Amino acid sequence: MDDLQGLHIVVTRPLAQAEPWAKRLVDLGANVSLIPLLNIVPVQNDAQVQAIKNHILDFDLYSKVIFVSQNAVSYGFEWLENYWPQLPVGVSFFAVGETTATLIQARGVSVTDLAQTQYGAMTSETLLQSPALQQVAGEKILIMRGLGGRTHLGEALTARGAKVNYCELYERHVPVAAATQFAQVLKTNALAIYALESEVLEIEALPIIVTLHSGESLENLMAILKQLIPNNPMKMQQLILLVPSERVAEQAIDAGFSTIFTADNATEASMLQRLLDIKASLEKSI
Repeated sequence: MDDLQGLHIVVTRPLAQAEPWAKRLVDLGANVSLIPLLNIVPVQNDAQVQAIKNHILDFDLYSKVIFVSQNAVSYGFEWLENYWPQLPVGVSFFAVGETTATLIQARGVSVTDLAQTQYGAMTSETLLQSPALQQVAGEKILIMRGLGGRTHLGEALTARGAKVNYCELYERHVPVAAATQFAQVLKTNALAIYALESEVLEIEALPIIVTLHSGESLENLMAILKQLIPNNPMKMQQLILLVPSERVAEQAIDAGFSTIFTADNATEASMLQRLLDIKASLEKSI
């Protein structure tokens, strides 16, 4: 069934997660442009690699370990499998988001307070409501994440008395081709009339919906838009955005976007349901 026919959806996830998501949208009839706004690579700096090794060697000293993303699970368990053929006992594993929890479970590891992980927005704020994270004074907690991630989770646990360390496993970059790819999409779409200060050819006349799975992706999008139209960046904010949380929606509003739809969380099921809602909303407005 072509539930998304008539929509042009820009998928901005890192390539590994973007390709299956894009295929699903195409199967549902959407016109899809795959333009990753984040490129995920393992940290390369010698000092950063040594820091990871130190945390992994001390893994048994932590009472709780939190994985904040799918990439944290992939890179983190690669390190753990190299140094801990059998995981130490007494360590509780936590996850931000249902997909992250599922990846941990796929490795035969139980996730503490799984129901909390699967609830609502699936954010750090939601995980902080976990019963097992309320009384943590004096406990050592390790947060597995990317370089320079959000600090809210660690700060909140530190305020509760925990001793928090970060194991920063990967870093994120804006792919070099992203700006060129966005420019091409806009030149062939009706919204380019509002967006680009140049002649418009081969107008597609489909509404562009940019799906963003994180606040960092939104920041990278804004940087690209300012690069494409430095004299009038407000014109680009005619785009329709789909974001995964109220926090990212607030960032988009602050950036000046006016047409923003918010999913319950960043899972494919929630994002897809919101895309269906967007299509219904657009059809009613015609």
